[in-house]
Amino acid sequence: MTVISVTSSFLHVDSIGNSQNTCVLPEYDIWHPDIKKVLTAKFPTDNCDKSFEPWTQLVNSTWHVVNQEAGLCLARCIEQVRASREVILGKWMTPGHVNCEFLEAVCWDGGVEVYGYIHTQIIAKTPATSPPIHKPPHPNVFFIMIDSLSTGMAKRSFPKFLEYFQSEFSGIQFPYVNTVGENSHPNGVPLWFGKSVEFGHKVTGEEIDADWNGVEKCGRYIDNETHLFNQFRDLGYTVSTLLTEDWLVELMDSYPFCKGFLNKPVDHMFRPFTAVYDIVGMDITRQHLEGHLCREIHEAAMEYWEQAMNAYRDRPLFTFSWLIDLAHEFPDGPVRFDDYLTQFFERNREILDDSFIFISGDHGIRVGDHVTSEIGSFERNNPFLGISVPKKFRDDKNGMLEVMRMNSNQLQTHFDTRATIVDIIMYQPQTSFTGRNPLLIPDEKGHSLLRKQPDSPRTCGTLPIPSQYCICQVKKTKVKDQNLKMRLGQKVLDHVHMQLENLNFTSICRRYKLKEVPSLIEYHYSTQWNTYEIEVKTHKPSAVHFQTMITYNPKTHTATVAKVVRMDRYGGTASCTTKYLDTPTCYCRIQGPLSYITNLFDWLY
Repeated sequence: MTVISVTSSFLHVDSIGNSQNTCVLPEYDIWHPDIKKVLTAKFPTDNCDKSFEPWTQLVNSTWHVVNQEAGLCLARCIEQVRASREVILGKWMTPGHVNCEFLEAVCWDGGVEVYGYIHTQIIAKTPATSPPIHKPPHPNVFFIMIDSLSTGMAKRSFPKFLEYFQSEFSGIQFPYVNTVGENSHPNGVPLWFGKSVEFGHKVTGEEIDADWNGVEKCGRYIDNETHLFNQFRDLGYTVSTLLTEDWLVELMDSYPFCKGFLNKPVDHMFRPFTAVYDIVGMDITRQHLEGHLCREIHEAAMEYWEQAMNAYRDRPLFTFSWLIDLAHEFPDGPVRFDDYLTQFFERNREILDDSFIFISGDHGIRVGDHVTSEIGSFERNNPFLGISVPKKFRDDKNGMLEVMRMNSNQLQTHFDTRATIVDIIMYQPQTSFTGRNPLLIPDEKGHSLLRKQPDSPRTCGTLPIPSQYCICQVKKTKVKDQNLKMRLGQKVLDHVHMQLENLNFTSICRRYKLKEVPSLIEYHYSTQWNTYEIEVKTHKPSAVHFQTMITYNPKTHTATVAKVVRMDRYGGTASCTTKYLDTPTCYCRIQGPLSYITNLFDWLY
């Protein structure tokens, strides 16, 4: 039985004090009919050629042709320019030695491209310290981010892997992680930088200020900001850090058109690979990762990580892998990764047993039929998190797992995940990883999951969680009053128009005309004001589907509107503003031919 239906029984949180001190955690059926009806089990590799073997290989910095009937085959190196999307294409060369990490190999038959493949290798950096820093007291730390992976999706899609992760690695799942922003960017920045980039209000009405606005995040290079990669570098991981993002558009530091990092923040970056795949590669090369050869880009990203693990067996290694395509368009997309991930862990068992492993989502699926149900809407704000610790810390005497299990029953956020990593880097080595007492880490908003957390209640009233993303359960009532629905719907549109006017966008964005309010649900957070979740649809030619939270004072008829998000697949309708941050509420009067980024905000914002 679901407890996130408005007809279910909830604890009635009826005052500011209670909403601060109480969080009813959700339990629901992950196979509810509302979920099952959107599962398609259709994936890019369904009709692939499972007998295909690559015609070329890159082994020990030497590439060669293994298919003698391949015709003319040449390869070229792809070199990254600093930390940017820009790359330098090398000259085409015949088989032999290469000194690059990314190699595009292409074969022609009669002048026609018949084969393309992107090879990778890790060329280990020379230690910057002498002698090099060995793993004790610094173990490996590996982070796998699967974009749009909710807790429910992970449980449905990874039955084999999660059982293996728990039984063989003592992996612990944290089912009550709450997003702190709408999409990838405002949930990734807290992980990497410990900063918030989204304004909002808590369920108590208290404002949540953003640490960075768009100008502060995008208008300058951010190399000198404190982030996970330089924190590892400064504490002994100087020559062994890796960042893998498998879509060139989704570069967390510089999305959508921010300056981001000027210089590479890590020793090894995957961006040359995605540049070849997304933009500069030969047509046949760009096609080979679209599934018909049974290879997808997330597998290439995992191969690059595996190469790094083997290249740095003698030194501590920190890797962050952000896999984009697995789940974005597929509510059950990770199903095709279940066997692969299990086999990957089995194959690399020795290294992974000596590592902290984080497997996480940034948020759940945000668009499409999935989010129209209440359970789907809930899963959107409940990203998956599973953590495994090194084998030597899994015994009862150490106490690490016991504390983690206790914390897994509490509301958590990405800020707490980040605090856990910072704890591993900076504080746990000082106690040989036995620190279990609460720790207030300077300039961090979260608390380590390896320690007891403070005794204060963990709720959407005490943590930095905007009310519209809160997964704590309260009594809800569907509102049928059409006059109230339309009155509040117009207030949402007035708010959107005011925001666009403040951005000087009124000349490029259409005005909206209210068509209907498909849903208005009252959340019983307080008796002092009314809090509603509202959906708004507008008339053509600027037909959109908005959703937000709105607090309304019926005595004064004043309203406070939270961040307004679009639930429709809006593609290029906001393309005239894509060089700005977070403006998908615009419906452009003229939609430009931005072919490469036409679905930018649809996918990630």
